[in-house]
Amino acid sequence: MIKLNEFTFFIVLLGIFFMPFNSFEGIEFLGEFKRDSCILFFLLAALFVINKKKLELPVNNMLFQVFILVILYFFLTGILNFYDLSNYYFKKTSGLSRFARQYTSLILSSLFLIGLFYNVFKNYDTTVVFYKIRKVLTYSLYVVAVYAVFELFIVKFNMVQLLDILRVFDYFPFTEVRIDTTSNRLSSVTFESPALATYLLSISGWMFSYVLTDKKLSRFFPILLTIVLSFLSGSRAGIFIIIIQIMVFLAYIIKDKKFHKLFARIFSVGAVLVFFALLFFANPIYEYALSKISSFKTSDDVHAISNKSRFGIQVALFEVFLENPIKGTGYGLQAYESKDLYPEWAVKDNWEFKYKYLNENHKSFPPGYNLYVRLLAETGIIGFSLFMFFILLILLWCFNKAFKKQGSETIIPIVIAISMVGFLLNWFKSDTFRIYFFWLCLTLIIMLQKEEKKKNYEEKISSPNSALQ
Repeated sequence: MIKLNEFTFFIVLLGIFFMPFNSFEGIEFLGEFKRDSCILFFLLAALFVINKKKLELPVNNMLFQVFILVILYFFLTGILNFYDLSNYYFKKTSGLSRFARQYTSLILSSLFLIGLFYNVFKNYDTTVVFYKIRKVLTYSLYVVAVYAVFELFIVKFNMVQLLDILRVFDYFPFTEVRIDTTSNRLSSVTFESPALATYLLSISGWMFSYVLTDKKLSRFFPILLTIVLSFLSGSRAGIFIIIIQIMVFLAYIIKDKKFHKLFARIFSVGAVLVFFALLFFANPIYEYALSKISSFKTSDDVHAISNKSRFGIQVALFEVFLENPIKGTGYGLQAYESKDLYPEWAVKDNWEFKYKYLNENHKSFPPGYNLYVRLLAETGIIGFSLFMFFILLILLWCFNKAFKKQGSETIIPIVIAISMVGFLLNWFKSDTFRIYFFWLCLTLIIMLQKEEKKKNYEEKISSPNSALQ
């Protein structure tokens, strides 16, 4: 008979498996979580955790304490801006309602997930948890890849007869088959190509780890699959971030003597592949790279509107920060101030502002497109500094555990380090804390710190000199 702990862990693993599956219409009452199928499993698992009546939070962990300080200050920004907040009204939403919703979303995206993961995973060794999660992510990636293969032939090679086969995925949970015939970009089981890229950069470190832990030639398959799919997604930022993550991974295997031979092999094979690629496909590669670089311009034919919106909103957010440098506007409230500060060059001839961002009848609020600038605008220099201190602590842990040590104990830290680099870079184009893998990795850090502390204590009391102290 399956124990309750094991069943709860199984439900959480199901949620992790379904993280990329969000191409369905969603469940409306969940608000911004409506497409996130994984949250349904996490909420269900939470019911079982609460039923055990033995809830535990890592209150003695410094990382957790700093994060609690961060979210408490974010709440304080609402109080500090209460006068303005009570007079805000935009898109038929009051400032008070907006603040309550955004702060609730923050708690559900972060504190709730940390508490859930911690209470479920604490019953197992962190290494066991790591390998179980990696296996689930691999199976999930394979399903994502199968969909993407059919989508590739339909979108890139116009093999529309395969659409009937792809329609089978309509019967797959949380998935509705959609083909992007406009931009010809792949999105697989996600609702858009940037979402696919975010998923891939979130799991890349886990897939890279196969190269370190396995011996078979097949260990390279998950990492190649991840890289190929990231390029096929067409996401400019996603491709760039994956490349940076590869560089972090290579830096890791260079520093560890155990993997020097592996690096030599990867470098040799990579050099040969690059040589032949440049020999036979120099012009297409050059044109592809040039197109991706030039696509960030506001004059780009394909991405001009998107780029104007993205850069224009970020400029407006920085203007909001300059006007409210200390207390900000209050967490989640930047749009009430930034809507009057969008630069003319971004708004002019831009249908996204006319029909979406400045349209009172369009209920969705304009995104910030950059978490760092958003926090500057909403929480001021104090809130931003607290958050960056929290991030600094994470990066220091990643560096100390992944790059200052050698051996098998660095496998999980390097996976987390690669993932964290991806998340932090991704926040330059995204403004949401609803990044489930980030909180998963943070929980693993907390668990590893707890295990290390316990190990050090046991070694201390078993030491011959401990009785004399």
